[in-house]
Amino acid sequence: MKKNLSIICVLLESIFFPVFNSLAQKPDFKVIAFYSNKVEKDHIDFSNDAREFFKTLAAENNFTFDATTDWTNCNDAYLSNYNIVMWLNDFPQNPQQRNAFQKYMENGGGWFGFHVAGYNDKHTQWPWFVDFLGGGVFYSNSWPPIPARLLVDDNNHPVTRRLPGAYASPVNEWYHWRPSPRNNKDVKVLVTLDPANYPLGIKDILTDGDTPVVWTNTRYNMIYMNMGHGNKVMTDYQQNNMITDALFWLGKKKQKVQTNTLPELSDKYYPQLISVKGGTFKMGDEKGSNDEQPAHQVTVKDFKIARTETTVAQWRVFCNATKRQMPDLPGWGWHENHPVVNVSWDDAVAYCRWLGEQTGIPFRLPTEAEWEFAARGGVKSNHTVFSGDPRIDSVGWYAATGYGTKPVATKKPNELGLFDMTGNVWEWVSDWYDAAYYTQSAKENPTGPATGTYKIYRGGAWSVPAPNCKVSYRNVVPPSSSNYNRGFRVCTDTLNQ
Repeated sequence: MKKNLSIICVLLESIFFPVFNSLAQKPDFKVIAFYSNKVEKDHIDFSNDAREFFKTLAAENNFTFDATTDWTNCNDAYLSNYNIVMWLNDFPQNPQQRNAFQKYMENGGGWFGFHVAGYNDKHTQWPWFVDFLGGGVFYSNSWPPIPARLLVDDNNHPVTRRLPGAYASPVNEWYHWRPSPRNNKDVKVLVTLDPANYPLGIKDILTDGDTPVVWTNTRYNMIYMNMGHGNKVMTDYQQNNMITDALFWLGKKKQKVQTNTLPELSDKYYPQLISVKGGTFKMGDEKGSNDEQPAHQVTVKDFKIARTETTVAQWRVFCNATKRQMPDLPGWGWHENHPVVNVSWDDAVAYCRWLGEQTGIPFRLPTEAEWEFAARGGVKSNHTVFSGDPRIDSVGWYAATGYGTKPVATKKPNELGLFDMTGNVWEWVSDWYDAAYYTQSAKENPTGPATGTYKIYRGGAWSVPAPNCKVSYRNVVPPSSSNYNRGFRVCTDTLNQ
Protein backbone atom coordinates (compact mmCIF):
# COMPACT_ATOMS: atom_id res chain seq x y z
CA MET A 1 0.00 0.00 0.00
CA LYS A 2 2.81 2.39 0.94
CA LYS A 3 4.59 1.55 -2.29
CA ASN A 4 1.47 2.35 -4.33
CA LEU A 5 1.06 5.68 -2.50
CA SER A 6 4.67 6.54 -3.27
CA ILE A 7 4.13 5.81 -6.96
CA ILE A 8 0.96 7.96 -6.99
CA CYS A 9 2.82 10.86 -5.29
CA VAL A 10 5.62 10.67 -7.84
CA LEU A 11 3.10 10.68 -10.69
CA LEU A 12 1.21 13.66 -9.23
CA GLU A 13 4.46 15.56 -8.71
CA SER A 14 5.53 14.91 -12.29
CA ILE A 15 2.18 16.23 -13.55
CA PHE A 16 1.63 19.26 -11.32
CA PHE A 17 5.13 20.50 -10.37
CA PRO A 18 5.85 21.95 -13.83
CA VAL A 19 2.47 23.70 -13.68
CA PHE A 20 3.14 25.17 -10.21
CA ASN A 21 6.64 26.13 -11.26
CA SER A 22 5.39 27.90 -14.35
CA LEU A 23 2.94 29.89 -12.22
CA ALA A 24 5.73 31.18 -9.95
CA GLN A 25 6.56 34.78 -10.73
CA LYS A 26 9.82 35.17 -12.59
CA PRO A 27 12.16 37.92 -11.40
CA ASP A 28 12.07 41.07 -13.49
CA PHE A 29 15.88 41.03 -13.72
CA LYS A 30 18.92 39.55 -11.97
CA VAL A 31 21.78 41.47 -10.38
CA ILE A 32 25.22 40.25 -9.35
CA ALA A 33 27.18 42.59 -7.09
CA PHE A 34 30.96 42.19 -6.92
CA TYR A 35 32.72 43.59 -3.86
CA SER A 36 35.93 43.15 -1.85
CA ASN A 37 36.71 42.92 1.84
CA LYS A 38 40.41 43.64 1.43
CA VAL A 39 40.05 47.30 0.54
CA GLU A 40 39.82 50.60 2.42
CA LYS A 41 37.55 50.36 5.48
CA ASP A 42 35.27 53.18 4.31
CA HIS A 43 34.72 51.30 1.05
CA ILE A 44 33.86 48.14 2.98
CA ASP A 45 31.39 50.14 5.10
CA PHE A 46 29.66 51.38 1.97
CA SER A 47 29.54 47.87 0.51
CA ASN A 48 27.91 46.53 3.68
CA ASP A 49 25.24 49.24 3.66
CA ALA A 50 24.61 48.97 -0.07
CA ARG A 51 24.21 45.17 -0.04
CA GLU A 52 21.69 45.39 2.78
CA PHE A 53 19.80 48.12 0.89
CA PHE A 54 19.67 46.16 -2.38
CA LYS A 55 18.80 42.92 -0.62
CA THR A 56 15.75 44.56 0.98
CA LEU A 57 14.84 46.28 -2.28
CA ALA A 58 14.96 42.98 -4.15
CA ALA A 59 12.68 41.25 -1.64
CA GLU A 60 10.08 44.00 -2.06
CA ASN A 61 10.29 44.53 -5.82
CA ASN A 62 10.68 41.14 -7.53
CA PHE A 63 14.25 41.08 -8.76
CA THR A 64 17.16 38.82 -7.83
CA PHE A 65 20.14 40.26 -5.97
CA ASP A 66 23.24 38.10 -5.50
CA ALA A 67 26.65 39.20 -4.24
CA THR A 68 30.14 37.72 -4.37
CA THR A 69 33.71 38.53 -3.34
CA ASP A 70 35.07 36.01 -5.87
CA TRP A 71 36.20 38.11 -8.82
CA THR A 72 37.10 35.00 -10.79
CA ASN A 73 33.34 34.82 -11.35
CA CYS A 74 33.82 37.71 -13.75
CA ASN A 75 33.81 35.27 -16.66
CA ASP A 76 31.59 34.66 -19.68
CA ALA A 77 29.63 31.72 -18.24
CA TYR A 78 28.90 33.31 -14.85
CA LEU A 79 28.01 36.78 -16.13
CA SER A 80 25.60 35.32 -18.66
CA ASN A 81 23.25 34.48 -15.77
CA TYR A 82 22.69 38.16 -14.91
CA ASN A 83 21.16 41.26 -16.45
CA ILE A 84 23.16 43.72 -14.37
CA VAL A 85 26.70 43.58 -13.02
CA MET A 86 27.34 45.86 -10.05
CA TRP A 87 30.75 46.89 -8.72
CA LEU A 88 30.44 48.20 -5.19
CA ASN A 89 34.00 48.93 -4.08
CA ASP A 90 36.51 47.38 -6.48
CA PHE A 91 37.08 46.42 -10.12
CA PRO A 92 38.62 43.44 -11.99
CA GLN A 93 42.39 43.35 -12.01
CA ASN A 94 43.48 40.68 -14.52
CA PRO A 95 43.08 40.64 -18.33
CA GLN A 96 40.76 37.61 -18.39
CA GLN A 97 38.23 39.22 -16.04
CA ARG A 98 38.44 42.54 -17.86
CA ASN A 99 37.95 40.95 -21.26
CA ALA A 100 34.93 39.01 -20.00
CA PHE A 101 33.36 42.20 -18.67
CA GLN A 102 34.04 44.07 -21.92
CA LYS A 103 32.40 41.29 -23.91
CA TYR A 104 29.44 41.25 -21.51
CA MET A 105 28.85 44.99 -21.92
CA GLU A 106 29.33 45.00 -25.68
CA ASN A 107 26.70 42.27 -25.91
CA GLY A 108 24.09 44.39 -24.10
CA GLY A 109 24.70 43.70 -20.40
CA GLY A 110 24.07 46.30 -17.70
CA TRP A 111 26.60 47.87 -15.33
CA PHE A 112 26.16 49.88 -12.13
CA GLY A 113 29.42 51.23 -10.68
CA PHE A 114 30.03 53.18 -7.49
CA HIS A 115 32.87 55.47 -6.47
CA VAL A 116 36.21 53.61 -6.54
CA ALA A 117 34.76 51.08 -9.02
CA GLY A 118 35.29 53.77 -11.65
CA TYR A 119 38.75 54.74 -10.53
CA ASN A 120 41.38 54.84 -13.26
CA ASP A 121 44.77 56.50 -13.67
CA LYS A 122 48.07 55.82 -15.46
CA HIS A 123 48.61 52.70 -13.35
CA THR A 124 45.23 51.09 -14.10
CA GLN A 125 46.22 50.25 -17.69
CA TRP A 126 42.72 49.56 -19.01
CA PRO A 127 42.15 51.89 -21.97
CA TRP A 128 38.82 50.28 -22.95
CA PHE A 129 37.41 51.05 -19.50
CA VAL A 130 38.55 54.69 -19.71
CA ASP A 131 36.58 55.00 -22.95
CA PHE A 132 33.65 53.09 -21.43
CA LEU A 133 33.53 55.50 -18.48
CA GLY A 134 33.45 58.48 -20.85
CA GLY A 135 37.11 59.33 -21.37
CA GLY A 136 37.76 60.97 -18.01
CA VAL A 137 40.76 59.95 -15.91
CA PHE A 138 40.94 60.47 -12.14
CA TYR A 139 42.60 63.83 -11.54
CA SER A 140 41.99 64.88 -7.93
CA ASN A 141 39.70 64.42 -4.93
CA SER A 142 38.41 66.14 -1.82
CA TRP A 143 39.63 64.98 1.59
CA PRO A 144 38.53 64.29 4.25
CA PRO A 145 35.06 63.02 3.24
CA ILE A 146 32.48 65.79 3.38
CA PRO A 147 28.83 66.43 2.43
CA ALA A 148 28.22 68.40 -0.76
CA ARG A 149 25.40 70.13 -2.61
CA LEU A 150 24.60 68.48 -5.93
CA LEU A 151 22.81 69.93 -8.95
CA VAL A 152 20.49 67.75 -11.04
CA ASP A 153 21.16 68.27 -14.77
CA ASP A 154 18.02 66.55 -16.05
CA ASN A 155 14.89 66.02 -13.96
CA ASN A 156 13.17 64.24 -16.87
CA HIS A 157 15.58 61.32 -17.00
CA PRO A 158 14.24 58.10 -15.40
CA VAL A 159 17.25 57.99 -13.05
CA THR A 160 16.76 61.49 -11.64
CA ARG A 161 13.01 62.01 -12.05
CA ARG A 162 12.36 61.90 -8.29
CA LEU A 163 15.07 64.40 -7.35
CA PRO A 164 14.62 68.15 -6.85
CA GLY A 165 16.76 70.54 -8.86
CA ALA A 166 19.44 70.31 -6.16
CA TYR A 167 19.94 68.33 -2.97
CA ALA A 168 22.39 67.89 -0.09
CA SER A 169 24.29 64.63 -0.55
CA PRO A 170 25.68 62.92 2.58
CA VAL A 171 29.35 62.60 3.50
CA ASN A 172 31.48 61.26 0.65
CA GLU A 173 34.87 61.61 -1.02
CA TRP A 174 34.39 63.49 -4.28
CA TYR A 175 36.41 62.64 -7.41
CA HIS A 176 37.30 65.13 -10.13
CA TRP A 177 38.01 63.88 -13.66
CA ARG A 178 40.12 65.28 -16.50
CA PRO A 179 38.88 65.67 -19.10
CA SER A 180 35.35 66.02 -17.81
CA PRO A 181 33.11 63.17 -19.02
CA ARG A 182 30.70 65.91 -20.09
CA ASN A 183 33.04 66.66 -23.01
CA ASN A 184 32.27 63.24 -24.50
CA LYS A 185 29.36 63.46 -26.97
CA ASP A 186 28.16 60.00 -25.88
CA VAL A 187 27.96 60.87 -22.18
CA LYS A 188 24.77 62.07 -20.54
CA VAL A 189 25.58 63.81 -17.24
CA LEU A 190 22.73 63.55 -14.75
CA VAL A 191 24.11 65.07 -11.53
CA THR A 192 26.96 67.55 -10.97
CA LEU A 193 28.83 68.98 -7.99
CA ASP A 194 27.49 72.48 -7.35
CA PRO A 195 30.34 74.97 -8.01
CA ALA A 196 29.17 76.79 -4.88
CA ASN A 197 30.89 73.98 -2.92
CA TYR A 198 34.36 75.17 -4.00
CA PRO A 199 36.78 75.13 -2.30
CA LEU A 200 35.71 71.65 -1.13
CA GLY A 201 37.90 69.76 1.32
CA ILE A 202 40.56 70.50 3.93
CA LYS A 203 43.65 68.40 3.22
CA ASP A 204 42.92 67.70 -0.46
CA ILE A 205 40.84 70.49 -1.95
CA LEU A 206 38.74 70.67 -5.10
CA THR A 207 39.07 74.30 -6.13
CA ASP A 208 37.16 74.66 -9.40
CA GLY A 209 36.06 73.03 -12.63
CA ASP A 210 33.25 70.81 -13.90
CA THR A 211 32.75 67.79 -11.63
CA PRO A 212 30.02 65.38 -12.80
CA VAL A 213 29.09 62.80 -10.16
CA VAL A 214 26.43 60.70 -11.93
CA TRP A 215 26.38 59.91 -15.64
CA THR A 216 25.74 57.31 -18.32
CA ASN A 217 27.68 56.51 -21.48
CA THR A 218 24.78 56.24 -23.92
CA ARG A 219 26.60 53.64 -26.04
CA TYR A 220 26.14 51.17 -23.16
CA ASN A 221 23.53 50.20 -20.58
CA MET A 222 25.48 51.69 -17.67
CA ILE A 223 25.40 54.14 -14.78
CA TYR A 224 28.34 55.45 -12.78
CA MET A 225 27.86 57.18 -9.42
CA ASN A 226 30.69 58.90 -7.54
CA MET A 227 28.94 58.12 -4.21
CA GLY A 228 30.37 55.15 -2.32
CA HIS A 229 32.75 56.22 0.45
CA GLY A 230 31.81 55.50 4.06
CA ASN A 231 28.72 54.58 6.06
CA LYS A 232 26.68 57.74 5.42
CA VAL A 233 26.07 57.37 1.67
CA MET A 234 22.81 55.42 2.05
CA THR A 235 21.30 57.76 4.66
CA ASP A 236 19.53 60.20 2.33
CA TYR A 237 16.18 59.07 1.00
CA GLN A 238 16.36 61.27 -2.11
CA GLN A 239 19.72 59.82 -3.07
CA ASN A 240 18.42 56.33 -2.32
CA ASN A 241 15.50 57.05 -4.65
CA MET A 242 17.98 57.90 -7.39
CA ILE A 243 19.98 54.73 -6.73
CA THR A 244 16.76 52.69 -6.86
CA ASP A 245 15.58 54.36 -10.06
CA ALA A 246 19.00 53.86 -11.67
CA LEU A 247 18.89 50.14 -10.94
CA PHE A 248 15.36 49.79 -12.28
CA TRP A 249 16.30 51.80 -15.38
CA LEU A 250 19.20 49.45 -16.05
CA GLY A 251 16.90 46.48 -15.51
CA LYS A 252 14.10 48.16 -17.51
CA LYS A 253 11.64 47.71 -14.64
CA LYS A 254 8.67 50.01 -15.16
CA GLN A 255 6.44 49.76 -12.08
CA LYS A 256 6.56 52.43 -9.38
CA VAL A 257 8.33 51.75 -6.10
CA GLN A 258 6.13 51.94 -3.00
CA THR A 259 7.57 54.42 -0.46
CA ASN A 260 4.72 55.07 1.98
CA THR A 261 6.53 55.45 5.29
CA LEU A 262 4.46 57.96 7.25
CA PRO A 263 2.94 56.73 10.53
CA GLU A 264 -0.72 57.24 11.32
CA LEU A 265 -1.36 60.96 11.01
CA SER A 266 -1.75 63.06 14.14
CA ASP A 267 -1.12 66.65 15.15
CA LYS A 268 2.21 65.60 16.58
CA TYR A 269 3.58 64.29 13.29
CA TYR A 270 1.68 66.22 10.66
CA PRO A 271 1.61 69.98 10.06
CA GLN A 272 -1.66 71.70 10.85
CA LEU A 273 -2.47 73.94 7.89
CA ILE A 274 -4.13 77.36 8.02
CA SER A 275 -6.01 78.52 4.93
CA VAL A 276 -4.87 81.93 3.75
CA LYS A 277 -7.25 83.87 1.54
CA GLY A 278 -5.28 85.57 -1.23
CA GLY A 279 -5.16 89.32 -1.58
CA THR A 280 -3.16 92.43 -2.34
CA PHE A 281 -0.74 94.05 0.11
CA LYS A 282 2.25 96.36 0.25
CA MET A 283 5.42 94.28 0.50
CA GLY A 284 8.64 95.71 1.93
CA ASP A 285 9.32 98.83 3.99
CA GLU A 286 10.28 102.30 2.73
CA LYS A 287 12.08 102.93 6.04
CA GLY A 288 13.81 99.54 6.12
CA SER A 289 17.09 98.26 4.74
CA ASN A 290 17.94 98.89 1.11
CA ASP A 291 16.79 95.42 0.05
CA GLU A 292 13.39 96.03 1.70
CA GLN A 293 12.82 98.94 -0.70
CA PRO A 294 10.87 100.03 -2.53
CA ALA A 295 7.68 99.03 -0.77
CA HIS A 296 5.55 97.73 -3.62
CA GLN A 297 2.09 96.32 -4.22
CA VAL A 298 1.86 92.54 -4.61
CA THR A 299 -1.08 90.17 -5.08
CA VAL A 300 -0.91 86.54 -3.98
CA LYS A 301 -3.36 83.72 -4.62
CA ASP A 302 -5.00 81.51 -1.97
CA PHE A 303 -2.66 79.07 -0.24
CA LYS A 304 -2.26 77.10 2.97
CA ILE A 305 0.61 77.41 5.41
CA ALA A 306 1.58 75.51 8.55
CA ARG A 307 0.26 76.86 11.83
CA THR A 308 3.72 76.44 13.40
CA GLU A 309 7.30 75.98 12.41
CA THR A 310 8.27 72.35 11.69
CA THR A 311 8.99 70.74 15.04
CA VAL A 312 11.70 68.39 16.20
CA ALA A 313 9.05 65.64 16.55
CA GLN A 314 7.89 66.09 12.95
CA TRP A 315 11.46 66.14 11.66
CA ARG A 316 12.36 63.04 13.69
CA VAL A 317 9.59 61.07 11.96
CA PHE A 318 11.13 62.05 8.62
CA CYS A 319 14.57 60.92 9.78
CA ASN A 320 13.32 57.62 11.19
CA ALA A 321 11.32 56.82 8.05
CA THR A 322 14.17 57.63 5.66
CA LYS A 323 17.14 56.49 7.80
CA ARG A 324 18.43 60.02 7.74
CA GLN A 325 20.57 61.30 10.61
CA MET A 326 19.18 64.00 12.87
CA PRO A 327 20.86 67.41 12.39
CA ASP A 328 23.68 68.58 14.64
CA LEU A 329 22.47 68.76 18.23
CA PRO A 330 22.01 72.38 19.41
CA GLY A 331 23.46 73.44 22.75
CA TRP A 332 20.09 73.19 24.52
CA GLY A 333 19.37 69.68 23.20
CA TRP A 334 16.38 68.34 21.30
CA HIS A 335 12.90 69.06 22.63
CA GLU A 336 10.11 67.52 20.61
CA ASN A 337 7.79 70.56 20.66
CA HIS A 338 10.51 73.04 19.70
CA PRO A 339 11.19 74.04 16.09
CA VAL A 340 13.86 71.93 14.42
CA VAL A 341 17.11 73.79 13.68
CA ASN A 342 20.41 73.14 11.91
CA VAL A 343 18.57 72.29 8.69
CA SER A 344 19.62 73.76 5.36
CA TRP A 345 17.33 75.00 2.60
CA ASP A 346 18.06 71.74 0.77
CA ASP A 347 17.09 69.76 3.88
CA ALA A 348 13.80 71.64 4.16
CA VAL A 349 12.98 70.98 0.50
CA ALA A 350 13.77 67.28 1.02
CA TYR A 351 11.28 67.16 3.92
CA CYS A 352 8.60 68.86 1.81
CA ARG A 353 9.06 66.40 -1.03
CA TRP A 354 9.01 63.39 1.29
CA LEU A 355 5.90 64.59 3.11
CA GLY A 356 4.24 65.14 -0.25
CA GLU A 357 5.04 61.59 -1.32
CA GLN A 358 3.45 60.20 1.82
CA THR A 359 0.29 62.33 1.80
CA GLY A 360 -0.38 63.08 -1.85
CA ILE A 361 -0.27 66.81 -0.99
CA PRO A 362 2.53 68.66 -2.84
CA PHE A 363 4.13 70.45 0.10
CA ARG A 364 6.73 73.14 -0.54
CA LEU A 365 8.33 76.16 1.07
CA PRO A 366 6.31 79.38 0.87
CA THR A 367 7.44 82.07 -1.53
CA GLU A 368 8.83 85.18 0.08
CA ALA A 369 5.68 87.10 -0.88
CA GLU A 370 3.39 84.40 0.57
CA TRP A 371 5.42 84.32 3.76
CA GLU A 372 5.26 88.09 4.26
CA PHE A 373 1.56 88.25 3.39
CA ALA A 374 0.81 85.52 5.95
CA ALA A 375 3.10 87.09 8.57
CA ARG A 376 1.31 90.41 8.16
CA GLY A 377 -2.04 88.69 8.81
CA GLY A 378 -3.25 88.41 5.21
CA VAL A 379 -6.54 90.16 4.46
CA LYS A 380 -7.13 90.42 8.23
CA SER A 381 -3.94 92.40 8.80
CA ASN A 382 -3.73 95.04 11.52
CA HIS A 383 -0.55 96.34 9.82
CA THR A 384 1.80 95.82 12.75
CA VAL A 385 5.57 95.80 12.44
CA PHE A 386 5.75 92.34 14.06
CA SER A 387 3.52 89.39 13.20
CA GLY A 388 0.29 89.94 15.13
CA ASP A 389 1.18 92.77 17.48
CA PRO A 390 3.19 96.01 17.60
CA ARG A 391 4.89 94.69 20.77
CA ILE A 392 7.35 91.92 20.01
CA ASP A 393 7.20 90.43 23.52
CA SER A 394 3.58 89.46 22.90
CA VAL A 395 4.30 87.42 19.80
CA GLY A 396 7.97 86.43 19.56
CA TRP A 397 11.03 84.92 21.18
CA TYR A 398 14.11 87.04 20.40
CA ALA A 399 17.49 88.01 21.88
CA ALA A 400 16.00 89.68 24.96
CA THR A 401 13.96 86.60 25.94
CA GLY A 402 16.81 84.17 26.53
CA TYR A 403 19.02 81.48 25.04
CA GLY A 404 17.77 78.81 22.66
CA THR A 405 14.50 77.90 20.96
CA LYS A 406 11.21 77.71 22.83
CA PRO A 407 8.13 75.47 22.39
CA VAL A 408 6.09 76.44 19.35
CA ALA A 409 2.70 78.13 19.75
CA THR A 410 3.32 79.53 23.25
CA LYS A 411 3.18 83.22 22.32
CA LYS A 412 0.21 85.07 20.86
CA PRO A 413 -0.75 84.07 17.28
CA ASN A 414 -1.23 86.61 14.52
CA GLU A 415 -4.55 87.53 12.88
CA LEU A 416 -4.59 84.28 10.86
CA GLY A 417 -3.82 82.02 13.82
CA LEU A 418 -0.16 81.56 12.85
CA PHE A 419 2.44 81.26 15.60
CA ASP A 420 6.10 82.31 15.79
CA MET A 421 6.29 84.16 12.48
CA THR A 422 8.17 86.67 14.57
CA GLY A 423 11.16 85.13 16.35
CA ASN A 424 11.93 81.66 17.71
CA VAL A 425 13.72 80.55 14.50
CA TRP A 426 14.35 82.09 11.11
CA GLU A 427 12.26 80.43 8.40
CA TRP A 428 13.47 79.43 4.94
CA VAL A 429 11.40 80.58 1.96
CA SER A 430 11.67 79.30 -1.59
CA ASP A 431 13.12 82.39 -3.34
CA TRP A 432 16.61 83.13 -4.56
CA TYR A 433 17.95 86.48 -3.38
CA ASP A 434 18.60 89.63 -5.40
CA ALA A 435 19.05 92.85 -3.43
CA ALA A 436 17.38 94.82 -6.22
CA TYR A 437 14.53 92.39 -6.87
CA TYR A 438 11.86 94.64 -5.34
CA THR A 439 12.47 97.17 -8.13
CA GLN A 440 11.42 94.61 -10.75
CA SER A 441 9.18 92.17 -8.85
CA ALA A 442 6.16 90.72 -10.59
CA LYS A 443 2.94 92.20 -9.26
CA GLU A 444 1.10 88.88 -9.08
CA ASN A 445 2.41 85.80 -7.28
CA PRO A 446 6.13 86.70 -7.46
CA THR A 447 8.52 83.79 -6.98
CA GLY A 448 11.82 85.69 -6.88
CA PRO A 449 14.75 85.62 -9.32
CA ALA A 450 15.17 82.56 -11.54
CA THR A 451 18.68 81.86 -10.23
CA GLY A 452 21.05 83.09 -7.59
CA THR A 453 23.70 82.29 -5.03
CA TYR A 454 21.75 82.82 -1.82
CA LYS A 455 18.37 81.74 -0.49
CA ILE A 456 16.21 83.94 1.72
CA TYR A 457 15.02 83.33 5.27
CA ARG A 458 12.56 85.44 7.23
CA GLY A 459 11.05 86.29 10.59
CA GLY A 460 13.94 86.68 13.00
CA ALA A 461 15.01 84.27 15.72
CA TRP A 462 15.70 83.81 19.42
CA SER A 463 19.28 85.00 18.85
CA VAL A 464 18.70 88.37 17.12
CA PRO A 465 17.44 91.79 18.28
CA ALA A 466 13.92 93.03 17.73
CA PRO A 467 14.60 95.11 14.56
CA ASN A 468 15.72 91.95 12.77
CA CYS A 469 12.38 90.30 13.57
CA LYS A 470 10.21 92.74 11.61
CA VAL A 471 7.89 91.12 9.07
CA SER A 472 9.64 92.98 6.23
CA TYR A 473 13.23 92.10 7.24
CA ARG A 474 15.18 89.89 4.81
CA ASN A 475 18.22 87.71 5.47
CA VAL A 476 20.24 85.47 3.14
CA VAL A 477 22.79 82.62 3.08
CA PRO A 478 23.75 79.84 0.64
CA PRO A 479 21.10 77.07 0.41
CA SER A 480 23.54 74.49 1.79
CA SER A 481 24.05 76.52 4.99
CA SER A 482 22.51 75.50 8.30
CA ASN A 483 22.51 77.09 11.74
CA TYR A 484 21.21 76.72 15.28
CA ASN A 485 18.70 79.55 14.79
CA ARG A 486 17.21 78.56 11.42
CA GLY A 487 14.24 76.30 10.60
CA PHE A 488 11.17 76.44 8.35
CA ARG A 489 7.43 75.91 7.97
CA VAL A 490 5.67 74.18 5.08
CA CYS A 491 3.13 75.50 2.61
CA THR A 492 0.88 74.16 -0.16
CA ASP A 493 -1.54 75.42 -2.79
CA THR A 494 -5.24 75.17 -1.88
CA LEU A 495 -6.15 73.85 -5.35
CA ASN A 496 -4.10 70.69 -4.72
CA GLN A 497 -6.21 69.42 -1.80
